[in-house]
This record gives sequence, structure tokens and C-alpha cells, in this order.
Amino acid sequence: MYQKNPNLYLKNQVMSASPNKLIEMLLEGGIKNIRLGILALEKEQLVKASEYLLKAQDIVSELRYSINTEIDSEIPQQLIQLYDFMYSQLVIGNIDQDIKVLQEVQKLLTELLETWKEISVAG
Repeated sequence: MYQKNPNLYLKNQVMSASPNKLIEMLLEGGIKNIRLGILALEKEQLVKASEYLLKAQDIVSELRYSINTEIDSEIPQQLIQLYDFMYSQLVIGNIDQDIKVLQEVQKLLTELLETWKEISVAG
């Protein structure tokens, strides 16, 4: 059934995921879309690249606005600044078709994902 409708599988995954798992899935989605955007740029498929990079921008924006700012710590504000930076870099990378800028954002998201997984396991 899921092979015929992969969106149904994804919907079921999202609907049954914990908040921690949802953040993990968003981070993975951002990384994947940047990677696909870079591959499309390398093949000079500019429209396709832009579509992937816009999805990555949407994901980073979602991550940024999902931060609980009521936590008494500097971490939420630091994450907001990091996500804002990544978002602006994605916009620049998309407009300028700058693979190096996109790779830097991909690296930051990968590091965040690794840290998130460590925190989720420890917590």
C-alpha cells in the first residue's frame, strides 16, 4: 500500500512522531533538499534546484519558528540566530547558485542533526 502512495507513508510517520522525532525529520529533510538542490545545480537544472532550495528554506523557517522561546536559557536565542543565518545563506545560495554557500548550510544542519540525536538519546 505504501509503495503505491509514498505520501501516505510520510503522513503516517509525521502523525505518529514525537516532537523530538519531528525535529529530526525536519533536519533530515533540510539536508536532503539542499543535497538535491546542489545536485540539480551541478546538472544545470536551475528550476529544479530552486524548487529543492525553496523547500529547504521552508524547513529552516519551520525549525526557527518551532523554538520554545520561554525556556530560561540562551540556547533558544542562539538557535534562532543560527536558523536566521542559515535561512539567509540559503536565499543567497539559491539566488547566486553558490554551491559552497549551500554546502556550508548543509554542514551546519548535519551538525545540528547529530547533536539533536545525541540529546534525544541522552534525554
